[in-house]
Amino acid sequence: MKTPNMLDAKKRNQNEIKYVDYDKNFDKFGEGKTFFVRTYGCQMNEHDSEKIRGMMKSVGFTLVDSIEDADVVILNTCAIRENAHDKVFGFLGVLKHLKQSKPDLLIGICGCMAQEENVVDSIKSKYSWVDIVFGTHNLHKLPNILRESMENKTQEIDVFSIEGDVYENIPVKRDSKYKAWVNIMYGCDKFCTYCIVPYTRGKQRSRLPEDILNEVKELVKDGYKEVTLLGQNVNAYGKDLGIEYTMGDLLEDTALTGIERIRFV
Repeated sequence: MKTPNMLDAKKRNQNEIKYVDYDKNFDKFGEGKTFFVRTYGCQMNEHDSEKIRGMMKSVGFTLVDSIEDADVVILNTCAIRENAHDKVFGFLGVLKHLKQSKPDLLIGICGCMAQEENVVDSIKSKYSWVDIVFGTHNLHKLPNILRESMENKTQEIDVFSIEGDVYENIPVKRDSKYKAWVNIMYGCDKFCTYCIVPYTRGKQRSRLPEDILNEVKELVKDGYKEVTLLGQNVNAYGKDLGIEYTMGDLLEDTALTGIERIRFV
């Protein structure tokens, strides 16, 4: 069990960031089972949920539109506003009643709320029916965490306080056939007084330009018309890469891929 620590989350280590290809060698342990994902918060969370859906489908689960039809329910959460916290905890109450009628229902929480120390402490003490908790830094471990919980019938809490490597080629089930979110960086080092993002999303880590551009080129081939480049602080893109390459350069090169519209958030 790994639980979050906000003091550790504030640290900024100097370890070299590695770019790791997502391991797709999983069996179809979700065959015959269904899942539902509810998303709270920003566009980054929306795209993370697309990755969750992609990973779930890659191991055999089938996406459904209602919690009543789901064998697994995952809440991808936001920590920016108290109202988002209240909505998540309120929905957990609904899921508690559902689980009483469906004892095998598996409930998971991930996203920024999962990175908060007090939230995880509350889940451990008051929400024992939550089966899995994982954070923003180990989204790629979802299949492992899910299988362990299914096989061991235990509550699995796996939240890293310090960010790890950047994982490329995570399966994605996109919401649209025409517009696509594309991560260009993760984390933020600004530590604005009012903002929890540097704690929940970790230090700044830019994706390599070639990985971003290759993703956009594939989207163009697939008929996408618009991409939105995502990051917690896109103005700082590239400053951590140690190369002379800025957000302006990335925008120019993205335009050269032939994509019709480019946005950034």
